[in-house]
Amino acid sequence: MILRTTVRRLAAVAALAFAALGGPAAGAASAHTVGGSGASNYVTTIGPLTPAVPGLTLEVVENGSKLEVQNRSGADVVVDGYVGEPYLKVGPSGTYTNTNSPATYLNNDRWAKSPVPAGVDPKSAPAWKKVSDAPVWRWHDHRIHWMSTTPPPAVKSAPGKPHDISTWRITLHREGQTVTADGKLTWRPGPSKALRLTGVVLAAAVAVWLCVRGWTMWVALGLVLADVLHSAGVAADVADGAVGAFFKGNVVQFAAWAAALGAVWLLARNKESAGARWLAAGAGLLIAAASGVPDLSVLWSSTAPFAWGMTLAQVLVLLVTGVGFAMAAALPVYLRMTPGESPSHIVPLEEAKEEALTSPSSPSIPSRRSFLATGVTSVGGVAAGAAGAALLLDDRRPAPAPAGELVAGLGTTTVAVPFPHQAGISVPARQQSHGTVAAFDLVEGVTRDQLKALMKAWTSAIADLTAGRALTADDGIALGSGPCSLTVTVGFGPSLFGKAGLDAASRPPQLAPLPAFGAEQLDPARSDGDLGVVLAADDALVVFHALRTLTRIAAGTAKPRWTMSGFSRAPGSSPDPASTGRNLMGQLDGTNNPTASQPDFERKVFVAADADAAWMRGGSYLVFRRIRMLLDSWDAQSTEDQEKVIGRRKDTGAPLPGGSEHTPVNLAAQNPDGSLAIRGDAHIRLAAPATNGGAAMLRRGLSYHDGLTADGKPDAGLLFLAWQADPGTGFVPVQQRLTKNMDALNRFTKHETSALFAMVPAPSGNAYLGQALLEPGSASSAAGSAAGSTTGSAVPPAALPSDIGSGGTGRAVLGADGVQRITVTADDSLRYHPSIIEASPGTVEITFKNSGTVAHTMSEDGSPLPGEPVAAIANLAGGDQTTMSLKLTQPGDYPFQCGYHAAEGMYAVIKVR
Repeated sequence: MILRTTVRRLAAVAALAFAALGGPAAGAASAHTVGGSGASNYVTTIGPLTPAVPGLTLEVVENGSKLEVQNRSGADVVVDGYVGEPYLKVGPSGTYTNTNSPATYLNNDRWAKSPVPAGVDPKSAPAWKKVSDAPVWRWHDHRIHWMSTTPPPAVKSAPGKPHDISTWRITLHREGQTVTADGKLTWRPGPSKALRLTGVVLAAAVAVWLCVRGWTMWVALGLVLADVLHSAGVAADVADGAVGAFFKGNVVQFAAWAAALGAVWLLARNKESAGARWLAAGAGLLIAAASGVPDLSVLWSSTAPFAWGMTLAQVLVLLVTGVGFAMAAALPVYLRMTPGESPSHIVPLEEAKEEALTSPSSPSIPSRRSFLATGVTSVGGVAAGAAGAALLLDDRRPAPAPAGELVAGLGTTTVAVPFPHQAGISVPARQQSHGTVAAFDLVEGVTRDQLKALMKAWTSAIADLTAGRALTADDGIALGSGPCSLTVTVGFGPSLFGKAGLDAASRPPQLAPLPAFGAEQLDPARSDGDLGVVLAADDALVVFHALRTLTRIAAGTAKPRWTMSGFSRAPGSSPDPASTGRNLMGQLDGTNNPTASQPDFERKVFVAADADAAWMRGGSYLVFRRIRMLLDSWDAQSTEDQEKVIGRRKDTGAPLPGGSEHTPVNLAAQNPDGSLAIRGDAHIRLAAPATNGGAAMLRRGLSYHDGLTADGKPDAGLLFLAWQADPGTGFVPVQQRLTKNMDALNRFTKHETSALFAMVPAPSGNAYLGQALLEPGSASSAAGSAAGSTTGSAVPPAALPSDIGSGGTGRAVLGADGVQRITVTADDSLRYHPSIIEASPGTVEITFKNSGTVAHTMSEDGSPLPGEPVAAIANLAGGDQTTMSLKLTQPGDYPFQCGYHAAEGMYAVIKVR
């Protein structure tokens, strides 16, 4: 019991430690490099200048990354570039570079990636540009180091043996005299990796023993000393300002050192302090993660960016890594051995005094958002986080919110329509946990008027269902349930054209039936359809009720063709709701999805405002596929083989060449043996936008499990939903490439259902879904600009949230033209400022300014009764602003909210009095 509790708390400390490495201050959490060069087995040496010139030196610096010339000989010295042209002039008046030398540009970085401007001619007369007043200069000279990420052939074939890779010469000129220095680049194999890792384990074992024996204070002091020396040695190898480099490059370490020294202080006052041991454990984890692990390669390398020799560098990395992790590992061992920490000494929650419990409205441990917002990546933030972790020692927990409150919070949530788009495509940002995709076919002989009547009835019913209002005639299935973030998205299939008076020739090319793809095993009875509906909510009963309602309304006009249901991650099931979910293969699914914050998101996902098919402007094309996963075959593969099929790690979702889940995929990366790190038939290689002409789509899939097939195999897999502006530039080229190039994932999947639907824009005012298609001459404004002018309608004051004034109050200012104007800002605090706007009856013009980094919407949805007008600003990226005009002629309260963040309390109200 106590060990499990301790491990759980230690995991929380680890989370705080590693969270600190994720922000902008975590530069030190990557391997230490100087001049772009880290630990390696490449060794660069240089001989003396010939002939020797008093006061003139040339040496290799920054771990073989650069050369440094110092000229105090009293006369100018010119260094030749790569084709013998004058490159550098160093003398009493300072240092100059020749802007006509390609070396001036190529030497700006370690890998010579800086472009050489057009017109640069090394044969031209030197054009000297002063770059320093000092007679000293360092530069990346690409003759002295290996310029490829792939090792030389000799090294690749025998990496355990030393090799001479190249020789080189640097030529200098001084007062008509030529001076040269010869150098060599060699490969010198480093020490045994296994032996050095054994040393880390031994150091950790000794440190654990010392901590358990009561020497934690001295171990913590030693760890801080070792890490300070380690970080200082790296900083001392920097050209310009070792002190500045030390402070700039070790922000996270400073926080960890402060936490460790805080633990030392507590232990000096009370050597039995459990809080101090927790603080020391967190500091140890942070130091090991920030300084030790990124520099582990120093242990088995021949060179590293360190000013005081490789032996000391290796000893310090060994200690920092082993002792850091040991301080954390020693904690559960120590607590298990300490009688005072036994469960009998823990006060049960129900026995604790009421006044000692923390109110759920103000928890003692900060929420994730407030914790991150206060700067975990700063020194103060990390130190505060470590101190907060020590509070986990208190076994009393905040009283849980009553179950009824939790259910109400989930059940009463509604999703604002992100006009001009329907909800259920890009909003809500967190996909609901249950969903159903359904197709309907028109009954034979249905007229256009009958189809129009159906669309009007569906539009009205959807408005009621998504708002949680009772229907006039209801079956009572979901009686007592709230809307639960219900969205219902409606569209038309290719087969609708040619029916109900719609001309088959008027079907847009984007809605042409999907081409056949190899290896498909489609069931025609469960594919396609005249009408398509996607329903999603956080309660399966609510989804079913909505589908039954639409089916009953459609009777006599349209009949169900097929339905398929699936599920996703439930609210609250993950500590990070924004993280990528997993599919039934255990893979993170949706890593490279377009996000609303990207400037081209609208272009990729939604039909443009100038599209030829005017009735689809603001809509999106949905490709639906039911993909059965051959899970028995998949599970028979090793994790390594599964990762090769996908091209990503199964646990983190990181691409196989390295990094984190969202690290850009390097498709050219190679393994040590020269093979591709992401093999040629890997799924992410073939599906990547970079290999498909930039093709992209928004995927919001659902997992499904429909029991067993006839042969006893799981009938389970993925309901694949891909939203795009044009399937011809989105899904189709990607799927064709996956098929043509034998996507490795195809061996473990079967495509059994396929459908394509044109999901129309959201209706405005008194319009209905699809009105612009069914009534081309109507005044429907189903799509249009992101901002417009409309008439709003008020809601009763009692319907407003109690904390709607959290963003302050502002008054719209009346202009000479009779228009009242006000600016509303939004930022990453997920609040409108002001959140209460006072105005008089008339036209109110709101300038909406996004001063944050996260995209927002602004939807004024009125009461919201069927057919009432909607005004909205959709997907405003950080730094942008736009204007919305509202005619508010009647006194009342006019609410608006962010369609992305309403669940986080991002709403406001215009109070017209």
